[in-house]
Amino acid sequence: MSEKENAAPSRLVVFVGGFDPRGGRYYHRLCAQQARLQAQVDQAEYAVGELRALQLDEAGKAHSVWTLAGSSADASEYVFFDWTDHIRAHWPKSLYAVCKAGLRTYGEALISWRSLRSLGAALPYTLLAFVYPLIFMLLLGLFGVAGFYGTWHAGADWPWWSRALACLGVVSVVAWGGKKLDGLLHISWLLRIFNFARSSARTSESGATEHERIHDMAQWLAQRVRQQPDLELVVLGFSVGSAQSIKLLDALSDVLRSTEVQPVKDRVTLLTLGNCIPLFSFFPTASGFRSSVSKVAADPEIYWVDISSPGDSVSFGMCDLLQLALPDASPANESYVNPRHMCTPRFHKLFEPRRYRFIRRNKMRMHFQYLMASEKAGAYNFFAMLTAPTTVRKYVEKFLVR
Repeated sequence: MSEKENAAPSRLVVFVGGFDPRGGRYYHRLCAQQARLQAQVDQAEYAVGELRALQLDEAGKAHSVWTLAGSSADASEYVFFDWTDHIRAHWPKSLYAVCKAGLRTYGEALISWRSLRSLGAALPYTLLAFVYPLIFMLLLGLFGVAGFYGTWHAGADWPWWSRALACLGVVSVVAWGGKKLDGLLHISWLLRIFNFARSSARTSESGATEHERIHDMAQWLAQRVRQQPDLELVVLGFSVGSAQSIKLLDALSDVLRSTEVQPVKDRVTLLTLGNCIPLFSFFPTASGFRSSVSKVAADPEIYWVDISSPGDSVSFGMCDLLQLALPDASPANESYVNPRHMCTPRFHKLFEPRRYRFIRRNKMRMHFQYLMASEKAGAYNFFAMLTAPTTVRKYVEKFLVR
């Protein structure tokens, strides 16, 4: 094997996924599958290496790592930051438990009604996505109650036990129909995210394990930065992972400052795709997260670019992100240098109109498009961006910044 093949890749991508209990094996398979599809569109080659475990310490949970290479650049090292055990701990299997927690989430959200009003003014479709599960729960409850009383009165001449069985049957059918609709519309997926945003706003509920894992990864990244002066570090936060990536960058900055490492300007890039950051700073108890957002926004050594689509109604795309995430901060705060750019992937230009309409109707499918192949060549290209022969930030500035 040549010395070049033995050398550590000069680009390290740390992927922080969304609120999804599927782990590195699933995302490695998705990456390989979509890379093959994108290669056909681009008439290029994308190679995804084999899946390996990355153990940062003996006691900690193993992350996953593979390589991602294009035809015009050396392979990038692609690390899947694994926090799926923390996700599963906040992923109740019972739909009843999800809905019960959801009522509490909406109750606390109403306390911050001014922030809801700001969200509605900036991103009305995102606000609609936020209240969508509540509307579904209320309608389902209304149908259940109406069905119960309608059947009870319709069977006035029946024996009481027949009426009771009939009412129970109607309510069961409504519940079954609601569960089937949830499988198609992914309503409980949205509600689980909202519930997690509420619970993670409390430091006591976000869990010591999460903080330790972020700190361990920050320590490992700082070590890599010290060992490889030419390393390009890209932290990629997708969906809910955009909030986790903010915490990771905040922790990394603290570690680098405490170890007196030379400034890493032009070497650390934060990419947030389909960001959900304002959702996690929304609740009054999320002061710790708001502090992390503020520090990352003010750090000149971090180059933060957000790529989120206005058509993705469960993300915060092409908006004044800091205005929504830090409502109490001064809009003229000159210390904030990030995000440097708010970009749109223009998904509608990557597909034929009929195919795009189909994708957009499916909220989950639309949300995952950031990580997937396109039907037509265009400016946004997940695989070309991460395998670019130049730095990722130069790729973004060339093709996505307008």
